[in-house]
Order: sequence, then C-alpha cells, then structure tokens
Amino acid sequence: MGTAELRRHADGVPRLLVFWTRPYHLTRVEADAWVRSEVSLLEGAAGVEHARVDELHPASVEHPAPWHWMLEIHIADGATVARCVHRGPLADWLRDLRLLGMRPTVVVVAGDAAPREAA
Repeated sequence: MGTAELRRHADGVPRLLVFWTRPYHLTRVEADAWVRSEVSLLEGAAGVEHARVDELHPASVEHPAPWHWMLEIHIADGATVARCVHRGPLADWLRDLRLLGMRPTVVVVAGDAAPREAA
C-alpha cells in the first residue's frame, strides 16, 4: 500500500479512545502493570486492529488532566464500534474499569470527519 492508500485506509477505520483514572486502592506501579497487561490482551482480540496505551500528564497547573490514561483502538475491518464496546474483551475490560472506580470514558473518532491537510 502506498502512502495515499494507507491514509485513505486509516481515515476509514473507526478509532475508539478510552480515558480513565488510576484506582486509589492500588499503587501507581501496580495499576500501571495491570493496565499494560490488560491492554496486551486487547491487542489480539477480535475486532481490534491496533491498540495503543499512553499515560497522560497535565499540560500545566492551570490545565489539570481529568484522566491518567488513554487507550486508542483501531477497529478492524468488518467489526463495528457497538459490537466492540458492548460484547467481548473490550466490553469486559470497560466493566472492570467501572467496578474498580476508574471512571472510563469512551469516544469514537471518525476519520472522515477530521480536517484534512491541503493537497
């Protein structure tokens, strides 16, 4: 695939962003290890083309970060966002985050709606 074809493919792949906070009952090291272990299981799940987790930090004191982590998931061809969020490993993990009080928030980034660079 050439660069233009890859860009068109990426633009057409729905992306999910999941944001959450650390649980207060685990140490930072314990929480971080658990998150990375869980995300590694999601990477091979049905419907997931790619998963990437990043730790978030406040930009400044005036702009605190409401979440500690962000997970970006590219949905595989043939899968739907609804199916990934409501059934399967991602849905189970989101329920775990809620049960642990980590306040997950899930949003969809529509590639076709994003501003494009001038040609």
